[in-house]
Amino acid sequence: MNRTEFAKQLSLGELESAYLFLGEEKLFHEELQRALSKKILGIVDEFNYQKLNAVKLTVEELVVNLETPAFFSPKRLIWLTNFEAASGELEKALVKSVNNLAAGIYLIVSTEKLGSKKIHQELQKLLVVVDCGQIAPREVPFWLKQRAEQLGLKLTSLQQRILSERLGKDLLRNRTELEKIRTFTGAKGTLNETELDLLLPGEPEPNIFSLIDSLAKRDSQQALPRLIELLNAGENELKILATLSRQFRNIIAAKAAKATAKTPKDLSSWLGINPYVAEKSFTQGTQFRLEELKQILQRLLQVDYRIKTGQNEPRLELELAVIEICLLGKI
Repeated sequence: MNRTEFAKQLSLGELESAYLFLGEEKLFHEELQRALSKKILGIVDEFNYQKLNAVKLTVEELVVNLETPAFFSPKRLIWLTNFEAASGELEKALVKSVNNLAAGIYLIVSTEKLGSKKIHQELQKLLVVVDCGQIAPREVPFWLKQRAEQLGLKLTSLQQRILSERLGKDLLRNRTELEKIRTFTGAKGTLNETELDLLLPGEPEPNIFSLIDSLAKRDSQQALPRLIELLNAGENELKILATLSRQFRNIIAAKAAKATAKTPKDLSSWLGINPYVAEKSFTQGTQFRLEELKQILQRLLQVDYRIKTGQNEPRLELELAVIEICLLGKI
């Protein structure tokens, strides 16, 4: 079943008790789940909506949740995520429990992919499969145009092209950036190219890579001067911050790609980024642990919040963040 067919089914109220959202586009998983939840529960219901992570879930917990009727309501929705990482025991338990769903229970199983194992084939027969695959790169500009219009944004053709080129095919990021632009524009829904450039920086410049290389070495005596050089050259603080954040996200993606035997070329295609950026992200990824990268992104998010809420001078916030990143692992 494709997404259009799923939407039609929802509009008609012809709901199935168990769905399999299959594909790599996380945005579709999220939005289709929200639509189904609204149809079934109407409002957010903490007692009758559950999001379960297959990585952390035990077999006993899964069985209890699927085979226990809803409380305080005739319906309950369960969203089982990350099923691609589920254990064999959990897979078997799911097959058994789907055949014994309690009255009023609705189930969504989200997975990026399924293999050719017999149990995976059985699951696809038991659950109604909804395609959540990524759209082709050539379709992204049309998707961007539609989503912008839904948000009330009045983007020019040039602005739509800039968005498409800079954001690639990651629709979750596309949506986030469009919502950020919508917040910036307010009721008018328009902005100029200069404002768009500040909100949505392009690929990292070589001096940004140099700054990140210094951060990777935990060398504040190199990193701080390189940041100051960028600032003194007239680079906007928020643009530097956004570009740093984007490159650290690229590095996390590179580590994930490398763990699954993917190449820089694969990453370039996957994210829609310049091959040089993909290659550099692979190289820089070897110098950071995943936990460190998470801490860095959290720190940069904090900087963004403090700058935008006027809690501190933008330049000072960036300099403090650079020093703190260099101290990671040293204290």
